[in-house]
Amino acid sequence: MQTAQKTGFYLDQRAQHAAVAKYCAGKRVLDAFCNQGPFALHAARAGAAEVLGLDSAEEAIAAARRNAGRNGAQATFAVANVFDWFNDPARETEALWDVIVLDPPPFAKSKSALEGALRGYKEINLRAIQRLAPGGVLATYTCSHHMHDEQLRGVLAEAAADTRRRVQVLEWCHQPADHPVLATMPESEYLRGYIVRVD
Repeated sequence: MQTAQKTGFYLDQRAQHAAVAKYCAGKRVLDAFCNQGPFALHAARAGAAEVLGLDSAEEAIAAARRNAGRNGAQATFAVANVFDWFNDPARETEALWDVIVLDPPPFAKSKSALEGALRGYKEINLRAIQRLAPGGVLATYTCSHHMHDEQLRGVLAEAAADTRRRVQVLEWCHQPADHPVLATMPESEYLRGYIVRVD
């Protein structure tokens, strides 16, 4: 609690943990930027055949493993830079994933960082799409209030075009009611995402 990001379970995402879980029964699930593993644990409890959670923070991965043990969830967790992991040539010989979750920390903490952030979001979504089996599900999120819905949707469209894959929106996601958006405080609107099928 004192050194991790928030509580590690990001209660503003609790509805999304359940939303993604319903696609996971019998599937291979990759939870990238997993922090303490809430998406991974929900996937495992929903009956996923295999679950892998990745995060660059050793403390977060240690907590995710403890959480899995306490909840009787069958999931594997590894310390890894997600960008480097996707770009590792070893990925080319591995089986494709059925469900991938991308819930990274904010890439754009300031408006001036948005252009670089958009490149980062496109790169990570493109790599995820490449590693999805046909008909697979990608759940992708941003918690940067500088990035708007149309920009995230544009990132998905560009990544789909570059990979020659068809992306269909299944669900559009926003922060829950207990994280209200104030009309006079635009930075209070920060969480958005899409759950899409990739053919």
